[in-house]
Amino acid sequence: MTHDVQSFKQVLQASLGDTIDTAIILGSGIRAFENLFDGGQLPYQALSEFPAATVAGHAGVLSWGRPASDEPAIFVARGRFHLYEGHGLVDTLRLVEFFFALGVTKLIITNAAGGLRADWRPGDLMLIEDQLNFQGLQAGLSQTFSPVTPFDGAWVERLVKRCQTRGLPLRQGTYVGLLGPSYETMAENHFLIFAGADAVGMSTVPEVARACSHGMRVLGISCITNVSVTPKGAAETSHQEVVDVAKAASELMEQVLFEAIHAA
Repeated sequence: MTHDVQSFKQVLQASLGDTIDTAIILGSGIRAFENLFDGGQLPYQALSEFPAATVAGHAGVLSWGRPASDEPAIFVARGRFHLYEGHGLVDTLRLVEFFFALGVTKLIITNAAGGLRADWRPGDLMLIEDQLNFQGLQAGLSQTFSPVTPFDGAWVERLVKRCQTRGLPLRQGTYVGLLGPSYETMAENHFLIFAGADAVGMSTVPEVARACSHGMRVLGISCITNVSVTPKGAAETSHQEVVDVAKAASELMEQVLFEAIHAA
């Protein structure tokens, strides 16, 4: 059975009995909240007009439920759609539009990203303070959107304080989105550093912009899966490395995400 928004609301009502206002999109290899209470899950193909997730490390499953028995329910999107897969902007933003139609007002977007700081290490987490759009203009939507302040500053501040109190390491910086799927040359890395980027990836930017255009509050967290600011580091980068490091950092990511939910 394929579910549109209305029929999916009936599924939620049957399993939870209440609405959900917080959603999380998980990037490549990232695992979190795999044992939710009172919930369920559906493959993306069971949701109306959703394409399949084709990139390794993206399960292509929408989950919902409570992180603990006494917690409010959340959505967890296990994987996303990328422009470099050949999707147009409409399909790339399918998750954001679906969550907006379901009444989600708080969106946490995660990704696997390359680090552009020589003192950072694979497995570090970076709270995204701002973003650079190097993915170009995409046709397919009837309105333009360009957030001046894409990430919720008060939410960022509260999360930083909570993580400091609990001893959870969390870096901060600017994320730049490229089209991909190729990794960056050393010349491109030098240019991106000069432009002010601390981490680089191939997603997130259009999702953040679209969510902001809907009035959703947005938080972004990157998992630094490789640091390619040296020729050796750049040469050794692979998607398998990205997925493996993201999996290894998932325990810390889940802890930070739990704090993010409560900092909203």
